[in-house]
Amino acid sequence: MIRDLINKHQKYSKSGFRYRGLNASRIENLTDTVFGFAITLLVIASQVPKSYVELQASMYEFVGFVACVLLLFGIWNNHNNFFKHYGLQDNVTKSLNFLFLFVLLFYIYPLKYLFSFLGSVILINLLMYFDFSSPALILARDKTIMANMDAEQWADLMVRFGLGLFFIYLIIGLMHINALKKKELLELNAIEIFDTKGFIWAYFYLILTACVSILVVMIGGGTFSLYSGLCYLTIPIALPLIRKFRNKKFKSKPDEILLNND
Repeated sequence: MIRDLINKHQKYSKSGFRYRGLNASRIENLTDTVFGFAITLLVIASQVPKSYVELQASMYEFVGFVACVLLLFGIWNNHNNFFKHYGLQDNVTKSLNFLFLFVLLFYIYPLKYLFSFLGSVILINLLMYFDFSSPALILARDKTIMANMDAEQWADLMVRFGLGLFFIYLIIGLMHINALKKKELLELNAIEIFDTKGFIWAYFYLILTACVSILVVMIGGGTFSLYSGLCYLTIPIALPLIRKFRNKKFKSKPDEILLNND
């Protein structure tokens, strides 16, 4: 399995967090299968080209496909890290993981539609800016024009996209909270407890970002869809800052943090 190839013989993370779940469980194997199926859905959901020009035109969706896969891989990596860190197989974890898979599969089509449309529009406009033209480009442009949505539809799509991310990160966050509650059973040391709380804070920010994005279009309407999407661009900036802040806090008062498990 992919997990086994990535895990190899590592026993600790770079921060010193002991891996308790290096051997993939049935839950993880099922999740890997669902992720693979989700990526397959991204491909088979597209209409089969009936001519070579249509085949060329379909290539303009490649940027959106790559974006979808990268987002799915990021979610998979978060899920993988949880089971590597804690290796939990309790009923709460199983239930949350089932909900996670349900949301993931339901989330695929809004994800594909949004990124395929945006990826195609960006690439087509970029090529046309440099005066590139071809029958395939014209066909791809016409498809984006036909698929263009009004403000109300954009608002609805951004809400669906935000809800998908909200529930995915909420579930993974709850899985970490459950792990923290079982710190005695898992024999988490003070540093591992500190790191677990850091993970929870990171997921709290991701959840908050999804909520803000949803509120932007619910309050401002579809004309604010661009600003709704821009909310997610704060994530690669905010998460490193949160991590940096907590690391600085640990370095400034390590003894107090280890004593209080803050």
